[in-house]
Amino acid sequence: MTRHDPIVEEVRKHRTAIARKYGYDIGVILEALEQEPDDTPTVSRAPKLVATRARKSSTRSIRRPNKRIEPTTRS
Repeated sequence: MTRHDPIVEEVRKHRTAIARKYGYDIGVILEALEQEPDDTPTVSRAPKLVATRARKSSTRSIRRPNKRIEPTTRS
């Protein structure tokens, strides 16, 4: 069972029309698409600043190894 998605159907219709126009030759299709003017407007925004974590004071805790636990012997 397939769903009928109108957006997918429209994309496929345009894809088939473009392929038919250029004889289903992918090389010719790509060449034609590269020749088309790109008049799509672009938006440039300022980069977002990334929040940095506040550092603690210069006193760092020293990590010491755990105490060694000796096995107990039973008599």
